[in-house]
Amino acid sequence: MKKQKTYRTMKYLLLLFLALVYLIPVVMMVLGSLKTQSQALQFDLSWPREFLWSNYTYVLKRGNILNGYKNSIIITGCATFLVILCGAFAGILIGRRYDKRAKGLYYFFLLGLTMTMQTASTFALLKTLHIYGSLLAVICIYVGLRMPFTVMTFSSFVKGIPREIDEAAIVDGCGLLNLTLRILVPILKPIMITNLVVTAISVWNDFMLPLFFLNSSRKWTVPLTIYNFFGMYARDWNYVFAALTLTILPILVLYLFLQKYIVEGMTSGAVKG
Repeated sequence: MKKQKTYRTMKYLLLLFLALVYLIPVVMMVLGSLKTQSQALQFDLSWPREFLWSNYTYVLKRGNILNGYKNSIIITGCATFLVILCGAFAGILIGRRYDKRAKGLYYFFLLGLTMTMQTASTFALLKTLHIYGSLLAVICIYVGLRMPFTVMTFSSFVKGIPREIDEAAIVDGCGLLNLTLRILVPILKPIMITNLVVTAISVWNDFMLPLFFLNSSRKWTVPLTIYNFFGMYARDWNYVFAALTLTILPILVLYLFLQKYIVEGMTSGAVKG
């Protein structure tokens, strides 16, 4: 009993240490965003001599952050919505049917997990479709990249739901659409929120795709805006820290509110099917 208590204490101390390792850069960034230029250049965890909230006002006015927010919200929101919508229906179809077509779709999306995006061919395709440089082009790319993982997690989760639920609903006169929307979708809430957060984080923080496929600074997302801002204010780390804090804030809030569903969804999707 004493050994188990000692082991549990050591485990918690180790987890606490690992949490601090991850939190120290975040705390340093937040504190640095409220410091003067000279104090922020020290890159330490010292308390600000004076809380300069004006750093955030300056960044919002001079860094074009709000325009980056607008573009990131449009791209992230549309891409996440389409990925969840299409991925859920495709996953339900694959998880509930056992014919050759469903199996073929399963292996098709499984192959998508191993494929990498070819920049040259994607560029040529977007040029042919006359959407290169637009927000729509970037949204379509993100949907294509995230779809295989989303479909696989949904199908794995659906396979763990007893088919007797479907049969009982059909006996009660429930149609296919009502069965999906009213019966299966509420049960899929954990894996749906998991994919929502994972997709939103990956799209929001991505730097390379907007850099390659957006042809105007007016369409830049938050990461590109921060990169440009850093180039102009490389020595003003108080402004850079403020810009970075504004960047991670929406995703951090989203994750904190939905983290319990993320753990439940990932573990359920891993063991079911």
